[in-house]
Amino acid sequence: MNPAISRLKPYAFTQLRARQDALRAQGVRLINFGVGDPEDETPAFIRDAIVKGITPSGRYPTAAGLPELRQAVAAWIGRRYGVRADPERHVLPSNGAKEAIWNLTPLLLDDPSQRTSRQLVAIPELAYQVYGDSVTMHHAEVFPMPLGPDWLPDLNAITPEVGERLALLWLNFPNNPTGAVAPLSYYRDALALAERYGFCVASDEAYSELWYDGSGAAGAAGPGVQGAPGSLLQAAAPDFHNAVAVNTLSKRSNMTAYRSGFIAGDPDLIRVMKDVRPRIGVATPEFIQRASVAAWNDETHVEAQRARYAERRRLFLDLFARKGIQVEASQAAFYLWARVPQRFGPSSMSGASSASSGDSFAFAEYLMDNGVIVLPGGFMGERGRDYFRLAFVPSLDTCREAVEILERVL
Repeated sequence: MNPAISRLKPYAFTQLRARQDALRAQGVRLINFGVGDPEDETPAFIRDAIVKGITPSGRYPTAAGLPELRQAVAAWIGRRYGVRADPERHVLPSNGAKEAIWNLTPLLLDDPSQRTSRQLVAIPELAYQVYGDSVTMHHAEVFPMPLGPDWLPDLNAITPEVGERLALLWLNFPNNPTGAVAPLSYYRDALALAERYGFCVASDEAYSELWYDGSGAAGAAGPGVQGAPGSLLQAAAPDFHNAVAVNTLSKRSNMTAYRSGFIAGDPDLIRVMKDVRPRIGVATPEFIQRASVAAWNDETHVEAQRARYAERRRLFLDLFARKGIQVEASQAAFYLWARVPQRFGPSSMSGASSASSGDSFAFAEYLMDNGVIVLPGGFMGERGRDYFRLAFVPSLDTCREAVEILERVL
């Protein structure tokens, strides 16, 4: 067995499941705001497209994807960000974001036998677990990037000593778990470091289409949709050197079950991934690709979904304001990142033995006992220990029901 398997951390949500199962066995109804899995319907026109795409005789799909899909993605990048992407050189479909995220790391690592120290992959200290798991499994070393008061990774942490060992820097805006956004100047600064030291910058932009009240404007100082979060691709255009962005239809179009996304950017890296992908056997079925073409070509359903999330978001923002719960970052995505009330100390879930004011595990345990599930920020990293993440993906009526519960128990 690969010895790195023993170094993998438990997947965060599995740690909550035992207590959830015990409470459900006792008849407690739980409303789940812990997992960021959209619950609204996939639009009917997308479902119709997948049915039309099923042919009497199926064949292996090509790893490079349908030309129509690459063209649809490139056209979307042009409309959304105001930059030109060549569908042949800059775009490759993927099975959601996760495939591209997982498989990017090994493409960038040197032969370890030729190095005196392991290469580094820089990851924000609060981050989606898959970034680090891929690094661990491929025998590189995670370099945790400390977060500043704005919840953005501190690029000053990339010192010459770090930069010379760095193969890849992962960014994620709008961010999971904090909902923070980054200005284009931040992406430019990251790319300047990449140019200096020769590493790649990868941007996970899965939540790019979920913004509210112009709150993404800090990232949109350039061409493209005004008021929306920006992209690494804008900062890296026109050649996208050392830069790739990953996006997906999962959040934008409620298509998590479809596993459809893309990676776009540096043509040399896209060429290599296009060569490696057929060997992995993960090409997206053509009927899903055809549904994806329809989804990328339509913005009306995205605007409607954004409006639904905005209404739910406002319910919880108003509640937290009434209860004196401090919300930080949370400009975009379908998450609120909030500070745990100080009266909550350690819990059995955290394994802590000493008092700790505002502990996220104790708070999550308390809310779960009252029928509401949130994600303890401590699951994402030590910096999140005093925070919790609430994913407002359930229906508006369910959100209202949860607000009534929280009104009583907070």
